[in-house]
Amino acid sequence: MKPMEQSLVDELLQQHEQLRALIDRCEQLADAFDAGRAAPDVLTREVAQLRAAFDAHNRFEEQLPRAVLHVGDDHASEHRALRGQLDGPTAELRAALAGLREHLAAEERYFCVA
Repeated sequence: MKPMEQSLVDELLQQHEQLRALIDRCEQLADAFDAGRAAPDVLTREVAQLRAAFDAHNRFEEQLPRAVLHVGDDHASEHRALRGQLDGPTAELRAALAGLREHLAAEERYFCVA
């Protein structure tokens, strides 16, 4: 892999780690909310941060050369579906968070490491 491509992959991996941290935080807040220990506005703010980070990640990813990220044509529609799930109640939120985790892991398998 060329140094420039490796730099882009490193940036993607860093973004994935940041997204996972936000996912973890949203799950913790959803648990607290469901148990009556957190206000809805706290969870709403954290989900908004996750949405913004995921949107920024998707914009970055869409600009990458195919040599860095080998994904199918349905990848962008998968992003849109995941993003839409972040708007529902906590049950849908939990499904969205799990789906987002799976998506990040699957995406990392497509990074060109040759």
